[in-house]
Amino acid sequence: MKKLFLISLIVFLCELLAAENFNVKLAISEIRNLEGKLYVDVINSRENFKNRISHKRIELNPTAETVDFSLELPAGEYVFSLYQDVNCNKKLDANVLGIPKEPYGFSNYDGKSIPNSFEKLKVAINKNETVLIKIVHGFVSK
Repeated sequence: MKKLFLISLIVFLCELLAAENFNVKLAISEIRNLEGKLYVDVINSRENFKNRISHKRIELNPTAETVDFSLELPAGEYVFSLYQDVNCNKKLDANVLGIPKEPYGFSNYDGKSIPNSFEKLKVAINKNETVLIKIVHGFVSK
């Protein structure tokens, strides 16, 4: 009986720890234009990244050159992807080659290459965390 109680207690504690959420602060910088909205997609798997499926979508109004936002997430690996919809058409406008014409950014991204890999862009969340995202304006008229 003691053994069964101990096993049940261990299972309960493991489930409790697995269900723990962590506070994730997104610190978005390099906002040059306060028009439109910022759309942030939280992507929680390699497969969802490949298929452009968002675990959570956040809509923010830029009010300054930097925006901070907090959310709760369970432990896991995530990519944070964002774009600024300057013309308010609810999509990231791109040229015929697929190069964005509106500001964009990703977690762990410096803007110097093609952001094509979940592995390169992911952030492991297993504690309260601050994720820095610098908006890229490379192909946007300044």
